[in-house]
Amino acid sequence: MSDARRLISFKDALEEVERVGPLHIQEIETGKARGRVLAADVLSNVDSPPRDSSLKDGYALRFGDIARASQKSPVTLEVVGNLAAGEDKEFSITGGQAVRIMTGARIPSGADAVLPQEFTRQDGDEVVCLADSGPGRNILSKGADLSKGEVVASRGSILTPGLLGLITGAGVTRLKVYAPPKVVIVATGSELAEEGMIDESKKIFPSNRATIIAWLHRFGIYADARLCADELKALETLFGQCLEEFDVVITSGGVLDGERDLVVSVLESLGVNFLFKRVRMGPGKGVCMGSKGPKLVFNLPGGPPSNYVAFIFIALASVLRLMGDTRQFPARARATLLKDVKGRPDWTQLILARSSMKGGSLFTTPVLEESRLKRIASSDSVIIIPEGRSHIRAGDQAEIAILDLFQY
Repeated sequence: MSDARRLISFKDALEEVERVGPLHIQEIETGKARGRVLAADVLSNVDSPPRDSSLKDGYALRFGDIARASQKSPVTLEVVGNLAAGEDKEFSITGGQAVRIMTGARIPSGADAVLPQEFTRQDGDEVVCLADSGPGRNILSKGADLSKGEVVASRGSILTPGLLGLITGAGVTRLKVYAPPKVVIVATGSELAEEGMIDESKKIFPSNRATIIAWLHRFGIYADARLCADELKALETLFGQCLEEFDVVITSGGVLDGERDLVVSVLESLGVNFLFKRVRMGPGKGVCMGSKGPKLVFNLPGGPPSNYVAFIFIALASVLRLMGDTRQFPARARATLLKDVKGRPDWTQLILARSSMKGGSLFTTPVLEESRLKRIASSDSVIIIPEGRSHIRAGDQAEIAILDLFQY
């Protein structure tokens, strides 16, 4: 556990994030599980296909009957029936016979190959075969896609659209997944106004809170939102309620040393144990991370860039791990710088940036010229300059964290 009294490195803070594990398990319908993480292995309930079936429209037959068939030496067979996909009609063929068959239809007893229709010519109750075939050709064997009882998805898997298709094909209708935590965002500050309020005495609206809520929604996490003035009794009452009702408490503002910055001291008085209270990162130095039992608490600085960066790298990354997602977030990549950037000897510098693919290569440029809120709104990545590195020149490679590179 980190010593909460000291300023820890960005690397050490991320290691604390990596120690966070999943919280709750729930069972939900397969069709509602996109993006969730499996909490248990999934086994197929069926063989798929349930029986040998045709991969082509054509004729089911015995390959030995047409072993020498060709355009010059066609072979004629008797057609004894027709089979479409989903039909349960029983057919059995013997030598010299064939069944007209559609893609997906069951293979009749006695048949061991399917000759595609483009190599045939129908002539009344007979079919003229203009090519040979081999045993099992154009037949999808029973259980070729899935075998009953086999593991089709493992615990910890992210439920992508393709994986959900596989699971549905396995006849599984409900899944055990890690549940999203109950999250509350508390914006603190007597200077804040509620959204939609027109009040000349309170001109600052909680933009940080809106940004955080939108990011959480993106991952299927629906958060409650509260607003509280910098008053001791009000903070004690609200935080006490939040620690009872929610799995994660995220505060915005009130983490710097100051007479009215009461958030951390109030939370400690309520039993929150802080893992760290400062991180050698900029912006976002004032971020704090703590816990009370299984509940997590994150205190984010109030300045928009600091709030944003601290939320992404510390709070949101931890919340995703509570949902069982162990992938690194944000994802990292290497990109070529289009402008020089400066680092710091005493912390990891994090620079909001715009990145793009050009000619198969990734390029990035810092967003420095705009106002704080516009800088956040226009960025899709973050340039990471390691602690102690003074600068990286244009044309050199830098590590970036991908936030929204392809605007998905």
